[in-house]
Amino acid sequence: MPAIQPPVLRDGDLTLRPPRPDDADAVTAACQDAAIQRWVRVPSPYERQHADAWLAGCPAHAESGEAVTLLAEDGDGRLAGSFSVLELARGGDYGEIGYWVAPALRRRRIATRSVVLLRDWAAEALGLRTIEILVHRDNAPSRAVARRAGFADTGELRTLPRDEIGSPPAPPELVVHRWEA
Repeated sequence: MPAIQPPVLRDGDLTLRPPRPDDADAVTAACQDAAIQRWVRVPSPYERQHADAWLAGCPAHAESGEAVTLLAEDGDGRLAGSFSVLELARGGDYGEIGYWVAPALRRRRIATRSVVLLRDWAAEALGLRTIEILVHRDNAPSRAVARRAGFADTGELRTLPRDEIGSPPAPPELVVHRWEA
């Protein structure tokens, strides 16, 4: 897959932008959250070195065409979350969106707005026709985000397609939410 230039996307006071090394403190702070550690495959305990390594890897994934990660900022410039298009190396017109939202900024529709921005960009710029969100069956807030963003619950259950070193074991039952262009 060719290199991908990560975009800057906006929806009113919400901005999705490429990660920067100076985001490490905010990412580290957000990833201390129990919900992020429960639902997202991040190391636990999450330390600054994890954020530094993750941020350093984001440009490499875009350069290789494997994934694109953008960080969301609210109107005050605070880190609101992380939103990625993954599984691009599979080829074809398929991608998967993964995300987390900083605890202090939840319940403000940041996740839904960000997923829609990223979905629409991925369909237009990358030519993706099928985009999925895999959410643990017990994660009701993320399942609601997927539905609000136009993804249909397929009723299919899967395990996580990636295994990251240092992360807890994959959740056994992820509900597939699918969007078709």
